[in-house]
Amino acid sequence: MKMILPLTLILTLFSTAGALMCETCTNTQCSSTAPVTCTSETMCVTASIQATSSGTTVSQIFKACASSSLCPAAGTQTFSGDLGASSAVASAQCCNTDNCNSATLPFPAAQGNNGLQCFSCDPTTSISNCTTPLQCRGVEDSCLQTTLTIGSSTVPAFGCASSNLCAVASSLGSLPFIQSLGAISSTVECCGTSLCNAPQTITAPTTTTTTTTTTTTTAAKKNRLAVTAIISWWIPGKKS
Repeated sequence: MKMILPLTLILTLFSTAGALMCETCTNTQCSSTAPVTCTSETMCVTASIQATSSGTTVSQIFKACASSSLCPAAGTQTFSGDLGASSAVASAQCCNTDNCNSATLPFPAAQGNNGLQCFSCDPTTSISNCTTPLQCRGVEDSCLQTTLTIGSSTVPAFGCASSNLCAVASSLGSLPFIQSLGAISSTVECCGTSLCNAPQTITAPTTTTTTTTTTTTTAAKKNRLAVTAIISWWIPGKKS
């Protein structure tokens, strides 16, 4: 029994000795940070986010350990997504050395309109009403279509997105940096041409009924008694 405690301590030390350490925000304003030992994450991330909801824009700073889903490689990139009622654009930097995410990045500059348009919808409507064209901006080079679960409700999510946001959302299970919108509850589908994310319409198959009319000629009537046996063979139960 005396050996169990030291052995457990040694194993714990070995398991954390090679673990990455990253800075994390200690409050919502991220006015102060503290180092944290990552569990299985292999990257640190620092991000400056401009999030807009119902016309109100809020600036946020995010620092944490990051999974390979969010940070597949070291470097700086811009994520952007716009669902019409809510949107977010983030400047993010991923790195893989201890406390490398201590710097705070500048907030993203305003994004100008680009040539892409995507369908969007009010999250309170049904998926069939998501047909409002939305002008995409900046790095938003894809149209997105999925559903989000918020509490006990499932709502459609249509809009513009950067291709890296599409890739991350599929593996992360949420829209990066706008996780407050809910968890993804269906496949994330993205496409790269204007209005390519139209809601799917299911059309019931059409059933065609063909009516066959049989015409009996006067000559046939005259010979009816002579051919009764043949008619009875082709049309069982027919009476003369």
